[in-house]
Amino acid sequence: MARSCPALISLVHVQHPRQHHWWLAEDGFPQRIAGLLGAPLCDHHRPARQLHELLQVFAPLPPLGSAEANPDGVLASYRYLIQLRPHGAALSCWRRYPEGLGWQRRCGPMPLDAFVERFSVRAA
Repeated sequence: MARSCPALISLVHVQHPRQHHWWLAEDGFPQRIAGLLGAPLCDHHRPARQLHELLQVFAPLPPLGSAEANPDGVLASYRYLIQLRPHGAALSCWRRYPEGLGWQRRCGPMPLDAFVERFSVRAA
């Protein structure tokens, strides 16, 4: 039986004091996040790269701290940090293994485009 693999996603912008955090209850694997980030936005027909565009991508997810976000107190299996800087966005990813090894870096910080390319599921 597959576990739900929840993820915590954070978005920070170096020029804005507000941070954004979302809870993804299942399928928090890098391939899913790459799919979300690589999907073209309906109004732009290109992937999200700016703050307001990334907020659109994650808008369907419950914000961390809301009643819908992790009501059972489940520990996240993945942790993503997206940092928006003047020269572009970077993503870092960590994974918590059930054996109690703590958080292990999976990747990053790496350019957002490189993350999407590396973890996107390619059609056979």
